[in-house]
Amino acid sequence: MKRFAIFISLHLFLFLLVIAYQAQAKEDEWEVRSFQDMVIASVPGEIVHGDKLRFILKKGNCRSLNVLFSFLTFNVPNEIHNLEGKRISIKTNEERIMNRADIVVVSPALNNRAHFVMLTSPQSYELSNFSDEIMEAYNSSKIFSIELMDDKEFKVEKYFDVTSNEWNLERYPEKISEAYDLCIGAENIDKYLS
Repeated sequence: MKRFAIFISLHLFLFLLVIAYQAQAKEDEWEVRSFQDMVIASVPGEIVHGDKLRFILKKGNCRSLNVLFSFLTFNVPNEIHNLEGKRISIKTNEERIMNRADIVVVSPALNNRAHFVMLTSPQSYELSNFSDEIMEAYNSSKIFSIELMDDKEFKVEKYFDVTSNEWNLERYPEKISEAYDLCIGAENIDKYLS
């Protein structure tokens, strides 16, 4: 009987440990990573979890920010690769914080049953102003959304089965500060090494 109680207690402990770990992982899904010439803060999508919204700071110019985001699509027309290099219309939170995006990569996924499409803002933004604008938009609805839009030469639904995604930016101020500190730290290290 004693062995059975220990066995049950051990399994219960492991179960609670797994639940606690999953809750913690869900709470902070943000990633801040340093690469050779950039620091990236990213958060997964709320509609399509694998679609990340990335904020990129380039070492050497940490006060400038680029935005990179992805859409996974199961619409796979033969000419989907022709999208690379195209500029398309987007809408963010029913506003125009960003109104255009460049498609930089179209890559097959899931054994060619889907494609991963990476888009970026055509210009860089001043970090402080952009952060104020994006948080103002986020705080008004507690979600940040990007919707891909039709225009004269581009019909979204031909290429994308999911045409919008949302991201939780509650921790953006903290995570972009962490990315900025990492970027500045790398700049300072480079100065000392030169």
